[in-house]
Amino acid sequence: MSKQRLKKEIEQLERHQLEQMILDAYAAKKEIKEYFDFFLNPDVEKLTEKYKVAISKEFSRSKRGHSKARISTVKKLIKEFEGFQPGFDVEIDLLFYVINYALLTETTVYFSETLMKGIAAIAQKMIELADRNLVADKVLMNLTALLHDENSGSRYFRRYIRESIEAIRPV
Repeated sequence: MSKQRLKKEIEQLERHQLEQMILDAYAAKKEIKEYFDFFLNPDVEKLTEKYKVAISKEFSRSKRGHSKARISTVKKLIKEFEGFQPGFDVEIDLLFYVINYALLTETTVYFSETLMKGIAAIAQKMIELADRNLVADKVLMNLTALLHDENSGSRYFRRYIRESIEAIRPV
């Protein structure tokens, strides 16, 4: 069902029917309950911490020195987080956390090409989000500092990310 069709259906409901539908959805789906709980009591720090823990847990998946982290899961977590609309600055902070955590993890386990491409795409997404919100200079400065830190990730991985963001915007 499209958003527009849903809107038409909602407009035809009476107030008590709409209230009942919202309460039923709240009781039926964990994701909807979390959304309304955040909507009614927005605790951005708690929400951010929840998603940082989930992302850290995903990156901690490894076997015999090879990362088993799934970039699809990381991207799904980011998308869920964005759905709460916590604010662009908080979204940028989470994206920066993902990149930083990936760099730190990559120093101890091998990352596949797919995982590295995914992290580079997240870096690009972060720069684009920052650019749309007129804070790209600050974000680029922080990211550049991170990518020049020899204690964060391998030289190859740092260069890979740096080249991917240079492709969208010269650093």
